[in-house]
Amino acid sequence: MDRLVSIPRESLAQLLQAADSPLTPEEYLASLSNLPPVPEAGPDPFRKYRSRAVAAAFSKYFLLIAAIISTGLTCTPIGFGIEGIIVSVSLIALTYFEYRVHSGFRDHQPEAPLLGFRNQSAFALFILIYCLYHAFAPVQIPADYREAMEPDMTGTIQLVVMVSYLAIAIVGGLSQFGLACYYRAARIKTQV
Repeated sequence: MDRLVSIPRESLAQLLQAADSPLTPEEYLASLSNLPPVPEAGPDPFRKYRSRAVAAAFSKYFLLIAAIISTGLTCTPIGFGIEGIIVSVSLIALTYFEYRVHSGFRDHQPEAPLLGFRNQSAFALFILIYCLYHAFAPVQIPADYREAMEPDMTGTIQLVVMVSYLAIAIVGGLSQFGLACYYRAARIKTQV
């Protein structure tokens, strides 16, 4: 795209005189040739942030619902315990940071991809630890039910519980880590 507009010499001389410039039209045109070229408009560095903001919006609401349910269950006499408190506090913290990630992507903050990567990686690790703990912990079957069951049924229940938690660990952990990598891919490359 040409930056110069063609105007008659007399009009340029009048403009320079009106601006109290000491330059003649020829000197002015020669000074323009020494200017550096205008950089071409490149791709928008924040283009990726829009899609990440949408993903973070869904994620923050999912985490909010999970935190509300977990906190509600922890407040009941059946769910109250150290494990429920740890899960609820962890989900509340993850939700808080996911809200920050969403606003960071929405407001084009350069630290949003790294914050999102850390938050979702922590969530993936949380899922893995929780599910692996429950997969290999012995299943607590009330004594009344255990007496009514056949002896080999306890082993079958343990196997089903272990496979279920391992499947959740793999699917949940990998999906959250995939989201973490998706966030991280939106980093803006800075030139040194």
